Amino acid sequence: MNIKHVTVAGGGVLGSQIAFQTAYSGFPVNLYDISDEALDKAKEKIRAWQEAYKRDLGATEEEVEKAYNNLTFYTDLEKAVKGADLVIEAVPEVYDIKANFYKNRFFVKWCW
Repeated sequence: MNIKHVTVAGGGVLGSQIAFQTAYSGFPVNLYDISDEALDKAKEKIRAWQEAYKRDLGATEEEVEKAYNNLTFYTDLEKAVKGADLVIEAVPEVYDIKANFYKNRFFVKWCW
């Protein structure tokens, strides 16, 4: 399979890292989370990852900004998975949250 576009579901500590690393590697990434507030927190985490990449990996400002610009943020799962070749699930390990994600009709539709 030739992966061209990735969606990461969940923008917490793990999801924000996965989304940024994937974007840093040159892929367009849709990052989905349940609310604008959650996405704002994800953006803060990603900005911190940018600084860590510059400090720890020697990445340039241009490289980390290019990665950030590869990210698109969604609170609508249907829009977030549209056109995705790969969906990475990084939602919290809370049963109700995880079960609701996997039962979401747009995710189920994407899978089939």
